Amino acid sequence: MVSDIVLTLLACMAEEERHRIRTAQREGIEIAKREGKYPGRKVKYHPEAKGKAKLVYEEVIKKLKLGVSVMDIHRDTDLSRDTIYRIKRNWEQKRD
Repeated sequence: MVSDIVLTLLACMAEEERHRIRTAQREGIEIAKREGKYPGRKVKYHPEAKGKAKLVYEEVIKKLKLGVSVMDIHRDTDLSRDTIYRIKRNWEQKRD
């Protein structure tokens, strides 16, 4: 019985420590983003892309203009749906 209580207490302490570490990490990343030190990954598919990325981008835009569903574009190009939605969102913003 005592060992169960000790084990539960240690598990609780470990969980609390992990929560504290994640909170501090999240705050550090937010500060770094504001200061421009954490830019994230570069976008691969965009209007100024070169080579194969440009061809894939143009194919996605062409299919979006034709009204092809995101799921069908995903199947044809093997791009993730999130990438297609990002391309679509940027394309619609530039169009407006």
